[in-house]
Amino acid sequence: MLLEKPVFKMYIKDGCPFCDRARDFVLSELKTSLHLINITDQPDVHNVIKKETGQNTVPAVYLGDEFVGGCDDLLSLKESGELETRILKEENRILYDEVQRLRRSL
Repeated sequence: MLLEKPVFKMYIKDGCPFCDRARDFVLSELKTSLHLINITDQPDVHNVIKKETGQNTVPAVYLGDEFVGGCDDLLSLKESGELETRILKEENRILYDEVQRLRRSL
């Protein structure tokens, strides 16, 4: 059984239209994996994100372990043509890690 490692990770809050837009974009348009972390009732987690990234708003979007920014930043990557390449690189990294894990288990 393969481990589930998402391409995207996104910190969101309930009722945030930008969170909804970014989530729908990743799932419906990009059709890739996404791990959502709802921080509506977790101000301490939001403070850590602010401190680590400088991002004061949600969503806070990560592609793999790399911080992308918010919804507008994600959509800008798509417009620049850079997003697809970065997704493919991340999917390749996930597959490589999984192959290595399977080899070690033999």
